[in-house]
Amino acid sequence: LRGHRTGAAPTHTYLRRLFNLRDDWKARSSKFKEHKVLDGLRETDFLQVVTLLATYDRRRCHLAANPADEKAPAVSCKRRDVLRLALDEYRAWADTAADGLDRAAPFLHGESIFRSRDLPYATQLIPLGAIFGLLGHQADSFANRQRLRQWLWCGVFGELYGGASETRFAHDLQDCVAWAGEGDDMPRTVRDAQFQAERLLTLRTRASAAYKGLYALQMQRGSRDFQTGAPIDVNAYFEHAIDVHHIFPRRWCENQRNVDIDRVADCAVNKTAIGAHANRFIGGNAPSVYLRRIEAHDGIDSQVLDGLLRSHDVDPAALRRDDFASFFNHRFERLLRQIEAAMGKPVNRSEHRDESPFVDKTGERDLDDVKALLQAGEAQTVEFKSTGRKNLRTGEKDAAMEWSVAKSICAFLNTQGGTLLVGADDNGEPVGIEEDYPFIKSGDRDGWELWLTDLVSKSMGPLAVTDLDVRFVAIDGRTVACIDARPAAKPVFATPLKGEKRQVFFIRLNNSTEELAGQALLDYRSKNWPA
Repeated sequence: LRGHRTGAAPTHTYLRRLFNLRDDWKARSSKFKEHKVLDGLRETDFLQVVTLLATYDRRRCHLAANPADEKAPAVSCKRRDVLRLALDEYRAWADTAADGLDRAAPFLHGESIFRSRDLPYATQLIPLGAIFGLLGHQADSFANRQRLRQWLWCGVFGELYGGASETRFAHDLQDCVAWAGEGDDMPRTVRDAQFQAERLLTLRTRASAAYKGLYALQMQRGSRDFQTGAPIDVNAYFEHAIDVHHIFPRRWCENQRNVDIDRVADCAVNKTAIGAHANRFIGGNAPSVYLRRIEAHDGIDSQVLDGLLRSHDVDPAALRRDDFASFFNHRFERLLRQIEAAMGKPVNRSEHRDESPFVDKTGERDLDDVKALLQAGEAQTVEFKSTGRKNLRTGEKDAAMEWSVAKSICAFLNTQGGTLLVGADDNGEPVGIEEDYPFIKSGDRDGWELWLTDLVSKSMGPLAVTDLDVRFVAIDGRTVACIDARPAAKPVFATPLKGEKRQVFFIRLNNSTEELAGQALLDYRSKNWPA
């Protein structure tokens, strides 16, 4: 092996009669470019993947023969290690590296990262390719995919790949392979990752990995195109020129006294993935104006468009009344919950959870919102329940009451999203969840929220919980629980907690909750979640 430099990047030429590295890279890179997410991969990146694999194998073989040797060769891919790579090692591991990168591409597509420019950290491809190369089909199991997802997002939102990362590459390869094999100790990247809630206010451009990661995560969780209503998958992403745009237009924000342009209007909370078609209607208009234009031009019912907005974690009521503060607070909290779900750990919050500049410490906005919903009455996206556990006729705990709550939540998740108000009767009069307290372990509001979380998790799975927001408001001395549900990224089935063990699929049809089965279910699923 002879090393020399061409420009700023190291290249390597084996004796031409034996092997030409440039020709080998040219053949491999043409295949990588078939994946738009890999078309920015450089030859030096590929050599680092190969070197990681070769040094990993070197260390593994050494420890197999000398288990107690504390001076075993290290796993590494620093420049000196790449330059020392032997021809036989390159030949032994290059195909494994290429296979690992090839496997990494659909994994990234599954996280809604479709192009190389959308990779939060291009450098994270290096350990990811090596990990997939070593794990092979073992990486395809559900448990290992979830582990690799957590590692990916911890690296992104922990912003741990911003500097010289070769040491982290080596640690992550060893840690993730061991984690997949034994499932014990978490990788250092997962343990080290922290996200500060106020960081959302400083994420403004693609220069930030967390900024790009946030919108990949939004699309991965089921954001739908404003024009077609279709999930923003890889096909919709390219066909409809999806890109990140302002929700409240910057021009509109510049005319508002209470909206700080640099700190608020341009931050990630006020941006989402929008197709070029819808963005033309937005322009510099107030949301109340551009939403009406979209509805008129594309023939979209307002409730359907509200569902599309909810899929982007946007509160449609706040948007339609041009209420920037309420919109911002709602979306700020929703994005933090998504980051927590992706990282598998809580974000760092202040004691009073007041990082949003519009935080409503008085609760007046929530109170006004809930009163407006109660006054408007039940609709396709709004339903009332007097209680969650207590049967008001018998005065006893009733599993049928719990199942009724679960069915409604399941239906909202499977349709356009919506709001379930528990503690209000059919006429919108407050009853209060206090009626349930005798049947709650701790007998208070916190206990009631824990009961609700447990109900949804057991009936629909823990992922469904992350699609819900729960607020509490006091009206005439009675507490009403406001449960906001976003449209789910995939079909949600509910299982009764007692009795039948079948899974049931519900949707909202006008003002009621209906079960779908058989061909009707298959048709609905095909329409709303096309493969």
